[in-house]
Amino acid sequence: MPPMSFASIEALLTGESPRIEWKQNADATDLLQAVCALANDLEDSKQPGYLILGVDKHGRSVGVTDKSGKPLALSGTAMDERQQQLASRILSIKLMPQPSLHFDAHEVESKTLLRITIEPYPVPPVVKVDGVAYVRVGTTTRKATEADLLKLGERRPLHRQPFDLRPVAGAQLDDLSRFELLPRYDAAKSEVDDAESFPSLTRWLVQKNLGRGSDADFCPTAAALLVYGKSPQDHLPGAVIELVRYAGVDVDSPVTLRKTITGTVPQQLEAAKAQLDALCVSRPVRDDGVRTVYREEYPPKALHELVRNLVHHRQYEGTNAPSRIEWYDDRVEFVNPGGPFGRASEGEFGSHSDYRNPTLTQLLVDSGYVEQLGRGVRLVRAQLAKNGNPPLEAETNGFTRVVVRRRP
Repeated sequence: MPPMSFASIEALLTGESPRIEWKQNADATDLLQAVCALANDLEDSKQPGYLILGVDKHGRSVGVTDKSGKPLALSGTAMDERQQQLASRILSIKLMPQPSLHFDAHEVESKTLLRITIEPYPVPPVVKVDGVAYVRVGTTTRKATEADLLKLGERRPLHRQPFDLRPVAGAQLDDLSRFELLPRYDAAKSEVDDAESFPSLTRWLVQKNLGRGSDADFCPTAAALLVYGKSPQDHLPGAVIELVRYAGVDVDSPVTLRKTITGTVPQQLEAAKAQLDALCVSRPVRDDGVRTVYREEYPPKALHELVRNLVHHRQYEGTNAPSRIEWYDDRVEFVNPGGPFGRASEGEFGSHSDYRNPTLTQLLVDSGYVEQLGRGVRLVRAQLAKNGNPPLEAETNGFTRVVVRRRP
């Protein structure tokens, strides 16, 4: 792809367009929707989208301010902090998948403006805010219609879509649990004014990226089977967690517990959490007179977070290898098929986030199982340090192996 060329700030102030939007207030409630619409590039221009902050609806430069309303200078600590605040807000739990952004400040008519450049994906996905896609039509940002979604979806060949978004050959609607789906469908239907025009269950599932096709040839996606399937392993046999407890410090040690955890991903998370909690023990750390102080060998919150990472970051495509939790006398190892994905492979393990399975991740976010704040591994490191455990270890070589050492 050729290097991106950016428009001058003067050109961006001549008028709004499908690729240019102005915002007077950097804290506007619809800021995410604006970024989402520009990222979706409904017209398929393949050009950057620009969100200019500090410009009113008439095109007058009013300048950006800090949280207290004080005008910001073109450079300095206050401007750096403001850009970091905006970046954290935009690249948050709400916007998925996260587009590539670039921030820069400009002085126009003695006012400081902030330009956010949203680069289009080489192969565009559908970007959504809280599960809702937005598009830019003319100079207006609005929710995407079904026709808009079809247009956006047609640009991305099936084999270039994330695995969890693809239909699973041989699966059908009866492979999904209506007991789990119907309450969500009915709740969504109850929120609209005209329930009669609400789509059928299969059309609704298609809109939610949980299937493809019409009533007659509907086929669930991998994400649908993993979260709502009656028996996901019928179609995705490797989508299990193997938990083993060794009575020793290596794989030659006797096995005292072995459990294959199956079911949907939420069911696996619940079962794995229960198993880990049962294996966790506390040991005395000191004696305060008549009171003995105990502390866990492993902080449970850190183990829970690593299980969540295990299931929603793993590679499901092209392998039947399970996720593994191997518990030794001196450590716990979490092993997954696939190395860190995309931007997550950059820098120290866990310093950046990216999502191999964006639809699965969003479903787990909606259900409260994951946060999607990109801070999971950092939280694990903090929990280990607080509990007195050695630092987290990670090895990535086609598989991802994360090692938690027992507290001394």
